[in-house]
Amino acid sequence: MKRMLTAILMSVLLFPINVSAEQLVFSVLEDFAPYQYMENEKSVGCDVDIMNEVCKRLNIELKVKPLPWKRALKTAENGDSSGLLTVLHTAERENFLYFTSEPVHIQKNVIIARKGSGITIKGFDDLKGKEVGVVANFSYGPEFDKYEGLKKTVCYGQEELVRIVDKERIDLAMGAEDPFRFIWKKLNLKERFEVVYVIAEIQAYTGFSKKGCGEKGKVMADKFSEVMRQMKAEGVTQQIMDKYR
Repeated sequence: MKRMLTAILMSVLLFPINVSAEQLVFSVLEDFAPYQYMENEKSVGCDVDIMNEVCKRLNIELKVKPLPWKRALKTAENGDSSGLLTVLHTAERENFLYFTSEPVHIQKNVIIARKGSGITIKGFDDLKGKEVGVVANFSYGPEFDKYEGLKKTVCYGQEELVRIVDKERIDLAMGAEDPFRFIWKKLNLKERFEVVYVIAEIQAYTGFSKKGCGEKGKVMADKFSEVMRQMKAEGVTQQIMDKYR
């Protein structure tokens, strides 16, 4: 009996119960290629690959939950996830997210139109009187987000925007340039669209849910930032991005 108790004690000491890595569950987008999208029922994309490498270096197990953008944002706000794999930094989102100081990627937000439409955009005032497609709850930068008086059609993803512009249901669509070009190629519509205006280049950060992670989220944001800077200095991030171009 004594030998058995000794053996049990030794097994507990040598093989602790909690030997698994820390786990984070981030909400990701279903259709924001090449950054985050679904392929063969799996979340893939350059953002996913970058975060997998970050978590590997920090000995963190990364799990992702693919969702439409509006629901993904809500999970972070309510604390139903660890946060958002990437998100634009806005004052409103500071209420429920800790942001990394280092961006995951930089996206160029643009306005697209059908080729041959004759539409010329030199500023937001030129959008008045035109039907403009946007993605629900997306931030296009502070200047556009605060601009009033536009006729907007709200969709749930950039592919939907491309399809309704192509069908001439709306005049213009706003979104990130790389995802637009990825969708054009996928749908074999590359020659039917053009960028008519560049809104801004905007940085996308990882956001940790304040409700989901508590104060630990702030610490994790700092750790993620440090590792991402290291990866960029090593050229690892650029190698990952190049795989999707």
